[in-house]
Amino acid sequence: MAADIGIRDAPDEGRFIAELGRQSASAWYERNGRVLRFFRVDISQALIENGVGIQLMRVALAQARLQGFLVEPACDFVTEYMRDNPETQDLLTSDGWRMLQRSDNNALTEREISVLRGIAAGLENKQIAERLGLSTETVKEHLSHAMSKLQANNRTHAVAIALKRGFLR
Repeated sequence: MAADIGIRDAPDEGRFIAELGRQSASAWYERNGRVLRFFRVDISQALIENGVGIQLMRVALAQARLQGFLVEPACDFVTEYMRDNPETQDLLTSDGWRMLQRSDNNALTEREISVLRGIAAGLENKQIAERLGLSTETVKEHLSHAMSKLQANNRTHAVAIALKRGFLR
């Protein structure tokens, strides 16, 4: 698989890409819901027999962390790969990288995202209900589910987490 690379906003990333080539993970860094950096390469190339790929992957992951990569929404493909490849999971967890526990139960529904968008726009529950054609109680229920999934303390916190994780743009 060829590397799919689009990089912005960092003066040393050209050197980073040249050095690491295809041995890394997919990662992007988001600030205020806007993707500033995106870097994707084929992680399976890191698992070559002579061990060089493993070492390069360790270097890549350490460098990525230093540059702000590997935030939660960026790690989905790494997490899926790790589930199917125990040796990669062992490597990454021993290297201090925490496997993200993502499941379909934690994914936000389209309605929950719509409610959070309304909150982000400064709307009250009644206004969100009118826009979405729902009852106020249903809006509250969607908000409650979203807050639970995001482990948010309040509606503003839920919006902040949703922005950070890329659910809202």
